[in-house]
Amino acid sequence: MTKLIRVEDRIYNHLEQIRDKRQTFSQVIEELLTLRGSLFNMINVLEGQLKYNEWKAKRLQELEALERR
Repeated sequence: MTKLIRVEDRIYNHLEQIRDKRQTFSQVIEELLTLRGSLFNMINVLEGQLKYNEWKAKRLQELEALERR
């Protein structure tokens, strides 16, 4: 099924610049949406890693404080 969407000229021009001439605009948009999803997944992983590292550092400080007692 085909739908008509409106985009501003600057968006159209940007899509035109980044697309491979063999690609349709739908393919370019799909690729961008897929990359966006991958980027959000990567950000979630990095945020989780940062939270884990913060927890680990705090826990190590707590253990070191207990050992000094």
